[in-house]
Amino acid sequence: EVYQDYCKAMSNLSLGVMELLGMSLGVGKAYFREFFEENSSIMRLNYYPTCQKPELTLGTGPHCDPTSLTILHQDQVGGLQVYVDDQWHSITPHFNAFVVNIGDTFM
Repeated sequence: EVYQDYCKAMSNLSLGVMELLGMSLGVGKAYFREFFEENSSIMRLNYYPTCQKPELTLGTGPHCDPTSLTILHQDQVGGLQVYVDDQWHSITPHFNAFVVNIGDTFM
């Protein structure tokens, strides 16, 4: 039940982000919301405890998000990096915030 409630809340958040994207792109608030309203979403919950030997890990490796939208909640462990201007940059985790990535499908 908790997982279902969380999925519903994340779906509502995603639709709200789509409304903001529509407004910022000048196509109207409802433009993307209507397209994604009856969405099929993939909810994945991962937990990675602090690694005792981080120098021996690679994580998931470099990748693009193939979806339309990814909403990520980081914990204090961190590890998220983005590739900008031919360099990897670490993203400082903010526990009370979400990281929103525009995926390949939306692009």
